[in-house]
Amino acid sequence: MIFYFSCPSVFFVAVLCLSFVTSPSEAKKDILVVGSANVDTFLPVPRMPIEGENLMTSGPPTVDFPGGKGCTQAVAASKLLSKTGGRVKFVCQFGHDSRVLDDALVDVDCSHCGYHKHLTSGRGYVFLTDSGSVSAVVSGGSNIEGWNRWEQIWDARQGKKDVPDEINSMRFDKIFEGIHCVMLQREVPEFVNLLVATEAKKRGILVLQDVGGDDRPISESMLKLCNYLMPNESELNRLVASFEECKDSVEKGSSLTDSVDEVVERAKFLQSRGARNVLVSRGKHGCLLVTEDGNIMHAEGLSVEKVVDETGAGDCFRAAFAAALLEPANSLSDCMLFANAAGACAVTKQGAVPSTPDRDQVDERYRKKEEKVSIPRGGSTEDSRFPFLIGSRLNSMKDRPELWTKSSLTTPKDFVNRQATVPGVTCVDFNYPQHFQGYWTSSEAKEALAETGLVAGAVCLRYPKEFARGAMNHPDPSLRRQAIDLTKEAAEVARVLGCNEVVIWSAYDGYDYPFQVDYDEKWSQLVEAFRECCDAYPDMKFSIEFKPTDENTRFFTVPSTGAALLLVKEVDRSNFGLTLDVGHMLMAGENPGQSIAMAGKHVFGVQLNDGYTRLAAEDGLMFGSVHPSMALEIMFQLKRIGFKGHFYFDTFPQRTDPVKEAEYNVNQVKRFWAAAGNIDKNELQRVVKEHDAIGALRLVEKAIHK
Repeated sequence: MIFYFSCPSVFFVAVLCLSFVTSPSEAKKDILVVGSANVDTFLPVPRMPIEGENLMTSGPPTVDFPGGKGCTQAVAASKLLSKTGGRVKFVCQFGHDSRVLDDALVDVDCSHCGYHKHLTSGRGYVFLTDSGSVSAVVSGGSNIEGWNRWEQIWDARQGKKDVPDEINSMRFDKIFEGIHCVMLQREVPEFVNLLVATEAKKRGILVLQDVGGDDRPISESMLKLCNYLMPNESELNRLVASFEECKDSVEKGSSLTDSVDEVVERAKFLQSRGARNVLVSRGKHGCLLVTEDGNIMHAEGLSVEKVVDETGAGDCFRAAFAAALLEPANSLSDCMLFANAAGACAVTKQGAVPSTPDRDQVDERYRKKEEKVSIPRGGSTEDSRFPFLIGSRLNSMKDRPELWTKSSLTTPKDFVNRQATVPGVTCVDFNYPQHFQGYWTSSEAKEALAETGLVAGAVCLRYPKEFARGAMNHPDPSLRRQAIDLTKEAAEVARVLGCNEVVIWSAYDGYDYPFQVDYDEKWSQLVEAFRECCDAYPDMKFSIEFKPTDENTRFFTVPSTGAALLLVKEVDRSNFGLTLDVGHMLMAGENPGQSIAMAGKHVFGVQLNDGYTRLAAEDGLMFGSVHPSMALEIMFQLKRIGFKGHFYFDTFPQRTDPVKEAEYNVNQVKRFWAAAGNIDKNELQRVVKEHDAIGALRLVEKAIHK
């Protein structure tokens, strides 16, 4: 999604480049994985069997694949840490048939593992359908029976029994030497996890608990020992249902894929019982993190060409999150997106351990995701001459109602129906909350768009009048919090609508008189607010649309392109950028082409119009009607910076047919876009080199009239 702050709007864009950089002082941070190791057999089936049914396989079985949650996470983490010099230690209990596991773990330190000649290793029997979905039955073997010494130590710690000196003398210092993060799963006895987590906490080491494995309750004491609890949705449900007060209200096997609110509610319930940060993996829908300080963060899933086998995807996801978490330059958003990329890589191959990706594969998968996010905002590729979506101000469809006879013009749906008649308009930007509250739900709005053949371009914030003294700048902390929460609500609406942009324009973040506000404080409030929004919705683009002045606010906190760029630099999130409105740039005394060139890659959106600026306000006239040479340079500079957003007409046709005005704007922008491609590059180079004013004017004339 994209959030734009436009001193009329802001948008949240999650086009993040996961080329993590690790300085020498940050390198070699090791991970300890304590858990299971299985030898898996894959049985291809046309579908999952039902109770009491004998089902033939649809092909030959694949036997002796290395797997188990602990083994898979150890191998995955080892591959992902390779570029930082970090290492992985793995502690498990091998059976006598562990040769295939030894081969898989060749790059992992297994010196602290146990070996049992009288026990078989864990065995997984995996049912694999043609669509790649899996279900498994696991025989614990040495994963369950091989921890006797550890159990005696745990019992001794609890004062349950005396143990021999040679057992009691076991020390964990060697195991934890150099370790910064511990990963645990639930395919081993619970006392193992409790013992390791307790020792890790003593040493200030991060503890990440994967909830997958044995379907058993988890104690509040264990929850309190974990820095991150990491279930998938069905595991989250089962875990919550294991608590007495929730067992009747949660269906254990249910999936909450379409209900983010319920996922959040259940994560918060676990926090009420001692959990700190709860990271829920949601398959193709990405992941959701509820942090211990109450923030809710989302990261979208990455599409893949074909799902082959989902067996080890969750393990790769969690290993990648742990690896990214150890690199201090990464935000939590970075870690979540990196984990999604690793999970997406894993489902393209068969087998748990064989599907673990290396760092280059994960980085490449993320780069593909970045391209996928960027291209759709540039619209369809059907017309290579103008590959952009085009939207127009929805409220303009209220003007000149006497020219519209097909229906009433009282609701946003009526405005959408009228806008759908404009030739060349392909998307709609909605205002939030004005276009929703009391009218329809976001799902109903999406259905209406589908009926008219349009798509959503962006969701634009319009803070209500209770924020007249400021939105993110309000002097009352409770109202500032409401403004931030309203911005996040807009991101949720954008998700439902299927767009990835939130444009934020606050009519009220500023002041009217000298000495009225503390400038540094107001600036810091914006920085903190936008960081929170960007981190909570890394799959969204947030963009600030600046405005120099307005009848509501004489001086805005962000009054120019230069100030907006300073804000982008300080917010320091790759999904935070600018929406540049031509009228606002003219009001600020700027040349729009120069402003676009300055902003470069940070331009997430543009709002096109024109004006005389005689009113000391934005005129909202038709694009290119007053400043055609500037209109041409706007298109030229957008071409030059590789603009990938969509075009939006912010015009005010009070005395003009709004449908015809929008159609004129569509033709104008296409005309100037084509003309920008007609500019003689060699001649332009000469003109610029010589500062040739007459040559520049002739260049414009030739391009427009060619």
